[in-house]
Parts: sequence; C-alpha cells; structure tokens
Amino acid sequence: MDKFEKFVAKPHLVGPTKQHYVPKFYLKGFTSDGLLTVFDRVSGEIRKRQQPQKIATVGHLYTFEDKQDRKRFDLEVLFGHIEDAAAPILKSLANGGRLSAAERESFALFLGLAAVRTPAAIAEASNVYGGFEKARSRLLLTDENRVFELLKKMKGSDTDETLLKGEARDVAKIAREESYDVEVDQQFALHRSLSVWTIVAEELSKRDWMILHASGDDQSFLTSDSPIVLQSMSSATRDRPIGYGSPQAQILFPLTSKCALVASGSLGRTGRCDIKVDALRRFNMTVAQDCRRYVIGGDAALVESITTELGLADTEWQPKSSVEVGYRMKADGTLATGAYVKRKGS
Repeated sequence: MDKFEKFVAKPHLVGPTKQHYVPKFYLKGFTSDGLLTVFDRVSGEIRKRQQPQKIATVGHLYTFEDKQDRKRFDLEVLFGHIEDAAAPILKSLANGGRLSAAERESFALFLGLAAVRTPAAIAEASNVYGGFEKARSRLLLTDENRVFELLKKMKGSDTDETLLKGEARDVAKIAREESYDVEVDQQFALHRSLSVWTIVAEELSKRDWMILHASGDDQSFLTSDSPIVLQSMSSATRDRPIGYGSPQAQILFPLTSKCALVASGSLGRTGRCDIKVDALRRFNMTVAQDCRRYVIGGDAALVESITTELGLADTEWQPKSSVEVGYRMKADGTLATGAYVKRKGS
C-alpha cells in the first residue's frame, strides 16, 4: 500500500491544534543559532530569538468537521506528506544538486501548496468570492424593473405593487452603491484557495527555475508568512492582470537564508547564479513588502533595516485580486457581459 492509499484508507482524527501555514522545516532554514527574528506588521514590533515551531501557526486552520461532527486532520496529514517529500529536495537545491523530473514535479507541488495555503491566499480567495457575489448583484439587481419582476414572482402576483416597487428601488440602490459586505466562511475560502493548488503547481513546474545564491557570509535572504511572491517582470506590466501562467509573471521564493528560487520563462530549465548585493536587497524588499503580517529572518539587523526602509510598521495588508464587470468577445463575434478576476503584479 503506497502513501496515498494509506492516507485515504481511514479518517485522521488526531492532529495538532496549532497548525503551521509556513512549514517548520522551511523556517529552520532561515535561523541564526536555531532562532529567528520576526517583524510584526500589525504592531510594528520586532521580536528576536523566536523559535521556528512557534512562528506562522494558527489554531485549527486546516481542521474540519465531518458529517459525524468529528474533527478531521486529513489536510494537515496530507500537507505533512508534501513537506516530507519536499524537504530533501530543498536541501539538494540549496547545496547545488541537480533535480530529476520526478523531484521537480514533487517540489512544484510543494511550491503550489505554499502559494495557496497561507492566510493571505485564503483572504485573497475570500475577497474574490465576495467580489463575484457583488458583481452578480450588479449584473442582476441594479435594474429596478427587473428586481420588481423578481420580487413579484417570489411573493406572488397578489402582493401590493406599491410596496414591491419600493422594495425593488431599495434593492437596486444597494446593489448599485455596493453598500454591504459579503461574509465568506473561512472553511469555504480555504476550500476555494486549495482548489487551484494543482493548477498553480503545474504552471510552476513548467517555468525556468533560477537558483540565486548569496555569496557573502554577511548576506542573507529573508522570508515571510506569505513566501511565494507573484510579480510582473517589469514595471511596465505591473498594472496588467497577472497569474502564475502569465508570460510576464515572475515568481519569487526564498529557499533558505542563503539561496532563493526565481521562476520565469516556460522551458522547464534549471540554472544557478550568485546574486549581487543590490539585487539581494531589492529581492528582500519585495518579499517583505508582500508579507501579510510577518517578515522573518535570522539576521535581526537586516529584518529591521528592510522593514524600516519600507515603512511597514502599522500598515495593513491589502488583497491584490479584484473582480470587475466587463465584456468578452464570444465565438459568434458578439459581446457578453460577465465578471472577471484581475490580479495586479507586485
């Protein structure tokens, strides 16, 4: 029986209540003397000498209840299998090793998971779903006459029309002004985010991977609580919609304090180079800027310098994805109105 068959053979009813959304083994790669420095974007504090096992955890983030009201830890167990497979591959990449096709595919699965499992990714999914619901309302409920007919069907033709017209006017006004919030269940948002996991992984596996190495002993990479950074390759394309499969996309992922992965292109090649000091600082600033809450590293002075220069203290993370109502050309040449997701590059 292979690992997957063992995994699905029975429900997993025991697991940790505090669950890492950035793996503990990964965080250990950024420690200094086994400890981390963590900048908190919300409070503006820098906390030194932090243990990796206590960083980037949320209670029952991946736990769900089944139809028998049992707490299930299946996702936590599945993620553990992905991390166990990725750990030696990450180590090999950091040490200059070559990857087999199977190892590349396995590590791409880990990268894809890193992109969709974090609170930032879940918040993006929640924001997109809420955006679609508001877009749906804009498309269906801003016309008072249409709303009136819908209400008439719902409440019956014998309902007072003056009352219905007043309700229709109020509904249309709310839809036009979007003077309401859409609350999305956390577990639903997690499901929505994880639903694109393998799609993201497949796109990342096709990319060219460049492994950047910090050459000096006094140089190091930082990471964050949202370690996969999706950005445009040039400032000229930053305002254009972007995704993991976009030709203009570049994906950053710090591997350890001494090396990082940059994915771009589409030929599936792997290369290596040393990163210059100024480029390393720009890389760290991009990673830090993209954090949801925490910037993490082993070099306390570097964490403080980067976050201070960016002015991150007391700033608030904002989702990059939005939903807009627009038009697309159908096969017959006519225009169709719909809602579309747009994500801007960093």
